[in-house]
This record gives sequence, C-alpha cells and structure tokens, in this order.
Amino acid sequence: MQHRSTFNVFFSVWLLAMLVPLAASAQIKIASPTDRSVYQRDVTGLATFSITGTFSQPIDKVEVRAVPVIPGQGISTNWAVLDSSPKGGVFLGTLRLQGGWYTLEVRGTLNNTEVGRDVVPRMGVGEVFVLAGQSNAQGLRDHPGPGAADDRVNYIVYDNTVNSLFDPPAPTFAHLNATANPGPRGQTAWAWGVLGDLLAKKLNVPILFINTAWEGTSSRNWAESANGQTTNNEYGGFPYPAQMPYANLLISTRHYVHQLGVRAILWMQGETDTYPLNTSARAYQENLQFLINKLSSDTGKRINWVIARTSRTQNDNQRTSVTSAAVIEGQNAVLNTPFNSTYPGPETDNAYVPRPDGVHFQTNEGQRILANLWDASLNINFFSTITPVNPALLPALTSACGTNNQSISLTLPAGYSSYNWSSGQSGRTITVTTPGTYRAVLKDANGNALIGPSVSVESSVKPATPTIVPGGQQQACADAGFTFSASGGPDLFTWSNGAVGRAATVMQSGTYTVKAQNVFGCVSDNSAAATLTVRPAISKPVVEPSGPFSLGASITETGLNEKYEWRRGDVRLEPETKIIKVVESGTYAARAKTVFTLGTNNLTCYSAFSDPITYALSEDDAIVMFPNPNRDGLVAIETREDLTNVEVFFYTMRGEVIKTERFGLLNQRQTIDVSTLPNGMYIVRVKASGLDITKRIVID
Repeated sequence: MQHRSTFNVFFSVWLLAMLVPLAASAQIKIASPTDRSVYQRDVTGLATFSITGTFSQPIDKVEVRAVPVIPGQGISTNWAVLDSSPKGGVFLGTLRLQGGWYTLEVRGTLNNTEVGRDVVPRMGVGEVFVLAGQSNAQGLRDHPGPGAADDRVNYIVYDNTVNSLFDPPAPTFAHLNATANPGPRGQTAWAWGVLGDLLAKKLNVPILFINTAWEGTSSRNWAESANGQTTNNEYGGFPYPAQMPYANLLISTRHYVHQLGVRAILWMQGETDTYPLNTSARAYQENLQFLINKLSSDTGKRINWVIARTSRTQNDNQRTSVTSAAVIEGQNAVLNTPFNSTYPGPETDNAYVPRPDGVHFQTNEGQRILANLWDASLNINFFSTITPVNPALLPALTSACGTNNQSISLTLPAGYSSYNWSSGQSGRTITVTTPGTYRAVLKDANGNALIGPSVSVESSVKPATPTIVPGGQQQACADAGFTFSASGGPDLFTWSNGAVGRAATVMQSGTYTVKAQNVFGCVSDNSAAATLTVRPAISKPVVEPSGPFSLGASITETGLNEKYEWRRGDVRLEPETKIIKVVESGTYAARAKTVFTLGTNNLTCYSAFSDPITYALSEDDAIVMFPNPNRDGLVAIETREDLTNVEVFFYTMRGEVIKTERFGLLNQRQTIDVSTLPNGMYIVRVKASGLDITKRIVID
C-alpha cells in the first residue's frame, strides 16, 4: 500500500506540473509559500496565510486554487481572486484553507486571458511543533530512527551546529526520512518520524517538526542562556556557545514560528537534572518556568508547552539507570501552575526499561514506543484545548520607477523596527538600479521576523528601446489599415497614436513610434519612426450590359489602371478586364482592384463588389455586330461561342470585297475600323471553322 501511495503523490504532482504551460509559467513566479511548507491551522481547522510572488509581464488579476495532492487529503478550492490589482511586479494576497496537503496553483491574467501560471507542488495546512530539551528530543546521530512513511511529515532544512546567532536563511522544507537532520539542531528522525506518521493518520493533515533540542543540557543551561548568562556543560564543564542552547529556540520562534505558526513546544528534558545535578523540584520548576516566561517575553507570543515527565538517566558512578522524583515533581509543578500555557506530555520514565545505555530510546523499538507515548498525549482533547499561534501575514510591498527611468524605489509599510534587504540595504524604502531579486527581512519590536514579498528586476531598470516591425515606409488599403508590432521583452507598449499593446492597427496615414514600459513603470526611449501611407478607398463599380454577349464595369476614379475581379454567383471568372464576355445566364458582380507601389513594396487594394446584375443570354444570334447603323467608324463584333481562324469580309451591294479582317481567336469583343469605308449598306460575311454567317450593316 505504501508503494501505491507514494506513486500517487508523485504522479499527481508530475501530472499537474505537465499541465502548466512552460512558456507562460516564466511570466509569474510564486515566492511564498514554498514546496513542503506547512502552516499551523487554527482552532477551526483552517489557516489564513499569505501568497506572494513576482510577475514580469503586465497582468491585471491573479487567481489561486488549491487541489489535494491525493484525493481525501484536503478540500479543493475553485479559482478565486488572490490579488485584484497587482502592481509593480509583485502580487500578494491571502488564502484561507482547510487542513490538508495541497498542490497550490496561481495564474495571472490580462483582460481575462492567461499570461502566466506557477505551481507549488506540495504545501500544507496542518500541525507545527517545536522540539526542545536534550538528547531524547534531539536524537542520537549514531541511532537514526525510522523515517516517516507518510509524505506529509516534514522538517526544516537548516543545520546550525555552527551556533550562529544571525538570522537563519529563508526556510526550506523536506520529507522527514531516516537520514534527516531536522533543523536547527536535530541529529536524526529519532521518534519524530513515527510520531509524524501517527499524527498525520489521526488528523489527516501534514506535520512539521522544528528541532531545537541539545544533548546533555540541563534546565539550568536553558534558563541561564535565556537570561544572557554564560552556562557550562554539566558533564565536561565547558561553556556553551554564546546564548546557547536558548538561542536556537528563540531564533526558531522569531523566524519560523512567526511565519508558519505553531501548535506547541514539545519539551522532553530532565535526564541531566537527575544526574549529575540532582536538581531539586523547586529549582527545576524555577528554571523551566523562567524559560517559558522568557520566551514569551522575548517574542510577545503565548506559546503552549507540552511537558514530558522525564528524568531517567544513567548514574555513571553506580552504573545503574536512575530516576528523580524531584525532577518529575518540578515538571508537574510547572504543569499545575495556574494560567500557565502548559499541557501534560507523556510519562516516559517507566517506558522501554531497561534501555541499552540506561538513558536513550535508541533502538527502532524504543523510538516507536516513545512516539506512541507522545501520540497518546497529543490526543483529541489536546487539539481541542490547546490554542495555537497563527501564522503572521506578509506586509505589502510597493515599487515605483524613479523620475529618470534609471532606478526603482521599493517601499514596505511603516511599523517595523528594522528592514534588512537581501541587497545589504536597510530601511523601509530603498532604491535599486541593477537587475536582481530584492527581498527584506522585517522585524517587529519583539524581533519576530517576516520574509517580505520579493521583487525581481530581470534586466536593466530602463527598458530597452523597442523596434517597430516592419519598420520604414509602409502602405495600407483604406479598408484594412496596417498592423505594426513592437519587438522586445514582456513589457507594456504605448504607441504615439495612443494605442496600447504589442501590436497596433493603424487606419490613418502618418508617422508612428512606440515606447516600452515595464511592470515597475519605467519607460524606454521612443523607437525609430515608421511611416504609413493609407491609400484612398476605391469606389464600388457599376456593372452594366456592354453588348449582346458582354458586361462592362466602371468606377468613378481615373488613372488607377485598375483590373476587375468578376464573379458569377460564387464562381470566379477570367479575364480581369473592364468588359467580360458572358457565355451563361446568371447573376454577375465585379470589384475593382489596383496595385499601388511604394519603393519596392507593392500593395493590391480592392473595392467593394458591385451590386449584382442578372444577365439572360440571348439565343437569337450567334454573332452580333454593332452599332448598326454605324456612325463612329468602329464596328464591334461579339460571338456567343469562342471561334478560331475567323475571317470577316465586307462586300458592297454589287458583291465586291471592299475590306477583310482576320482573328486567330474570337473569344471576346473585337472592333473593326470602318472609318475609311464610304457611307452605305454593306454585306458582312463571317467565316470560321464550322460557321459561315452573312449580316447587313449600314455605315453612315
């Protein structure tokens, strides 16, 4: 069953990733949450958390949805508006989500068209725990416990064995497998992998562990370091690094807990207080109570502590495993203090006895026993009683271009005690001039830190000057206009005629330029100019009968050297002449077309089609000569059928041939010059293959 579950997880993540358009996803990027992050749910079982990221192409809306990684591990949401007016390359919004393990999708749109999309494959709303105490909480490196089988059990990847007091890096998360070192101090999965599985199954939500425990520490070490004092190891006498072990707990609370929320601190410590210290009940109570109060005072947070009753250790002198009633009494005294933010954890002294070294749950069996003890304590009553600390929401970040288009101003809200940017700058407002990703860590008066929204400047602050394509001199027909395009990055383009967008369709003659504006509002120089000549519209032709077997078309304009495109119904006809021979009855129309030349650029423009004319072909004559009588000296001849090797003879009334004309092909109107013939009546004989017709004509 586990193999099938793991396959389902990775298949669903892979499938969703494949569905995201790769080209589009580059335009929008989620910065927070990150993969495998877990936010603490509230008393209603939901969490409200911030979603932020960057975009490099103009968008006017960002939407979000969540889909369970595996059906049943959460409740899907429909697409909902995350940021209704994203500006300055940054989007920010909140989502309220039921406990579960989700794939989170974000998409940016412009005019309801998707521009970009990004995905967090796995993130959750569930239970966050901080671990504190000594080695039975930290784990032993030489005895790694079973890793979590459930994909939903996670830890923070951060190794602070160098004992840094500086801000930790932005958290990254991983599955709590057997080789994990849960940050900032944990050495192995220990019992926490098994406990994570038990809780994930019981609660059906993801689990996150933050391990601040430190082997060999006493309650006095924790209290003294919390009080700013130097404190010494009880076994070797050496001093702990400055502010340690408390510093890891404080830093984790100020950074991780503040950002993610937490259900409780799981405290398992007391072995060193049993031996060699032999701590009294009162001293233990005072040390632990001081630690609880100090963390609350230093962070301004009331965090619940789940206190294990633990004291069993090895008496090195007597070589026996011993317990301390006084230590247990001190732990119970803290639990019984009125108005304390504490809850009873497991009683571990009589479990897994004897232990291999007298102290530790160092075998897989022992770790499973310990995990089950913790699971029994973290029961339904616990989750219905203990009020968690909720995640803090991220502040808005605004950006604006400098007046010289050479810099960007980034501003965060007032009210924080410090602003430290990834660029090394400080203050709520900084000015940036170079490409990079800029992000600030903001701290409140208690030192609690948030990693604010990020801004990505992908290229020079001032956009590159765009190019108009095609450039130079262009021409367009009056009814179509011309479309210019701007080359360059994913910027907003503004044209000199007021058009906005990468492409601009122009309907008027003129000179045009374009400039680019990036998401920060910085504007490029104007492009080189492109010119457009819009040709005048061509009037609709008039089609009329032109002869017994022809139609003619004409327009009002002159000098266009136009041609005509003829149609009979939907059938296109040839040739493209002003007069066309009609060989079938039908409905005819024509449109004019002419070619305009601008440099080496030829452009064909068309008129509208003429009003249709219905033409009924006469069946009376195969050949017609007109006008008759003829007074202009030109006789037109048309034939119903195409003829070849045509001879035309003009005879006087006395039978003499006075004029002869020959046509190799007679397929359209032809004219014969009769201006030299005397006035009178003539007999015209037309001969062709299979044809011999005689006509009379009067020349006047």
